[in-house]
Amino acid sequence: MPAVGRAQYQAVFLTNGQTYFGRYYDRIGAYAKIEDVYYLQQVASSDPNAAPDTRILRRGRELHEPAPRMLIPKSAILFVEDLTDASPIAQFMQRDAGR
Repeated sequence: MPAVGRAQYQAVFLTNGQTYFGRYYDRIGAYAKIEDVYYLQQVASSDPNAAPDTRILRRGRELHEPAPRMLIPKSAILFVEDLTDASPIAQFMQRDAGR
């Protein structure tokens, strides 16, 4: 898998449709590592005609409290993109890291 650029954050798109955001490291071997992991969650509105609300959540704040890093099999990765500094997701992650 070719290396991505030197952006601070990347989006990692998986073959199952899930997308994770964070610091992507292409490791030697069968797994890639993502640190400071975030993901999108859609929450249904009480109004059936309204679009669902999309939130970005930091991994590690779930009930089972996983570490904010994860290893993903490279075979499950569809593609990886660098996020620009202008990305609303990258800006949110930067603000959240500064708390």
